Amino acid sequence: MTLANVYSDLIIFGLFLAAGFVIREFVKPLQRFFIPSCIIGGALALIMGQQVLGFVEIPATFGEYASILMRIIMATVVLGVVVTINRVKSYLDYTFANVFLYGAQMVVGILLAELLASIWTGMPYGWGILGVFAYFGSHGNVAAAGTVLEDLGSHGTIAIGMVLATAGVIVSMTAGMVVVNYGVRKGWATFVKEPQKQPEWFYKGPMPVEKRESIGEVTTTSISINPLALHLALIAVAYALGDGIFRVLVIWAPVLKVMNPMLYGMIGGLIIWPIITRFKKDSYFDRKIFNQICGFALDMLILTAIATLPLDIISKYGIPIIIYIVIMSVLTIFFCIWFFRKTQTEQWFEKCVMVIGTCTGSTPNGFALVRAIDPKSESVVPDCHGVYNALFWWNNLLTPILPAFIFVSFWGTVGIGMAFVLTAAVLAYLVFIRGKNNGGPNLKTGL
Repeated sequence: MTLANVYSDLIIFGLFLAAGFVIREFVKPLQRFFIPSCIIGGALALIMGQQVLGFVEIPATFGEYASILMRIIMATVVLGVVVTINRVKSYLDYTFANVFLYGAQMVVGILLAELLASIWTGMPYGWGILGVFAYFGSHGNVAAAGTVLEDLGSHGTIAIGMVLATAGVIVSMTAGMVVVNYGVRKGWATFVKEPQKQPEWFYKGPMPVEKRESIGEVTTTSISINPLALHLALIAVAYALGDGIFRVLVIWAPVLKVMNPMLYGMIGGLIIWPIITRFKKDSYFDRKIFNQICGFALDMLILTAIATLPLDIISKYGIPIIIYIVIMSVLTIFFCIWFFRKTQTEQWFEKCVMVIGTCTGSTPNGFALVRAIDPKSESVVPDCHGVYNALFWWNNLLTPILPAFIFVSFWGTVGIGMAFVLTAAVLAYLVFIRGKNNGGPNLKTGL
């Protein structure tokens, strides 16, 4: 691949992304389901490409971007992040629910896929583990996990993962709104008596002038270095550091050769960011800019991955994929309602709705559902989600590891999932059931 090829690919990517944005602006159902422009543009490229209509030639290189872009995305996860445990005790119910579901989706997904593969033979090995990444991290994480499986010989896993993630986004908004309406009628909501309708701009692309925010701060003078270039340089340094470390480690432990390169940037970032903070140079960087770099890479990853989905895989295994989606979605939704009703902590229904949205779709889906029952943003949900991310951010490290580990030990991977389930269940029992009986946390406040 030459630089000219990359430039040509960027032009095609830009054209289809712009087309996706325009289509989304005029098709309201796409707005209401929070389908992003990159998915629409990718689907349009798939339809217009050589697999369907043949109007345009989708470059073969589109299928190679996922692995490279995930290296950028994984590095940005840890750069500029300050892990804090403030108010952790108040929101343990939210964290326990997420950790339990992470393990449960892994265990049920793997075992369910194994059962389905015994009926629909020929399905790619290990595809069942994709559910947890599709629902917890949406298209970005599942592309990373699928890439690992593809590299190990499971052809078609990226395609299946993208379908799972897209279906999750739809489920989160359809089933999520059913739960919202039911809960409000039952009197579970704290702030409203009926779900609130959002203004038109909430669903569309352009933000009203008075609602617009800066995408980042200028942290350095342009005569010295462009701030965006500085942030990109730190990502490069983090990746190079991680790459160098693994080059040395494989000399002593050759088994580490199987470690996916997308992990290098995160490892490097985990080392370099505390050093930058220790020497008080973190003011040179802005987390918002890292988020924007990550967002661009994610848009490009999703569009190119969807544009190159092997339709033969989707059509051949459509029924088991649908069965998988239904069972995993039902598991997630019913567990959330049962768990949060059981704990009865402060604003439990708002937390429940957020977890349903994020653990079937994505974080934006969760906040969109919560907004319907918290129109003035008075709930503790943003704090809950922030505390959870501070405590469980390291699950991103598992994204490229677990799909590879399932090739090493099927039951070992199931065991890891069960460890999450049992840890969350035992701690939840001690804090919210036994703790209550022993005069511990008050179930109404979580304190």
